[in-house]
Amino acid sequence: MSAILGIVAALAMVILAAVTDGDPISSLFSVTAVLIVFGGTGAAVTTQFGVKGVLTAGARFKWLVKPPAVDMHAFIEQVAAWSNLARSQGALALESELETVEDPFQKQGLQMIIDNTAEEDMLPTLEAMAANAAREDTVASEVWEAAGGYLPTIGVMGAVLGLIHVMMELDHPAELGVGIATAFVATVYGVGSANLIALPLGARLGILAEARERERHLIIQGLMLLKQGKSGILIRQTMQNLLAKDNRKKPDEVQTDAAESDALAEAV
Repeated sequence: MSAILGIVAALAMVILAAVTDGDPISSLFSVTAVLIVFGGTGAAVTTQFGVKGVLTAGARFKWLVKPPAVDMHAFIEQVAAWSNLARSQGALALESELETVEDPFQKQGLQMIIDNTAEEDMLPTLEAMAANAAREDTVASEVWEAAGGYLPTIGVMGAVLGLIHVMMELDHPAELGVGIATAFVATVYGVGSANLIALPLGARLGILAEARERERHLIIQGLMLLKQGKSGILIRQTMQNLLAKDNRKKPDEVQTDAAESDALAEAV
């Protein structure tokens, strides 16, 4: 929600600045500029990422209102409870827990444990699923960042087109000032929307995508410990240590720590 408030505040400052200088709000609006800048940028990112990528970027906008996140502390306790159940009643007893799992990634991993999938098959499968999900999440930030690159240039192009139109009306000197002002509205749209909306939004979505990727790697580690039949106490201790390190590490570093913890768990 803070990201939405930031965007709204930024736009409000621009409008307030224009009004303070005595300019009517209507001076900041131009249908022609909207078509050139936003229509052109939309076409450019569609060419680069395809319709699916653009739709994904639009759908991820809801993350600004309610960022997706897994309660890792609750997940750790859940895996520990699953471990106790599996050790006392067998892996098939976990089937009754499937309906309580809402996260598709966790549910797939738990199903593989119930199906007695071999460990050497389960780990690559989960890692491939995590990589595919991470790629889809990253596309959204890439689309908005690419839009942030296109917008200023297309805005300048819109201004040039506007000036061309003004030059064709030199026989009406009284209209030149208004025409030039209107032409530069396209530049305002391009530069403003790039730096106040697209680039910050792309960066924000990138941060959220990275957080989700780290969460998935931790989830994989927890599921693999469960698959290996580790005790709930050991799982809890191992996962809590990984979670503490995760707050200051990148996804690949989290994987390295997970591998080290896994080796320690094997020794135990």
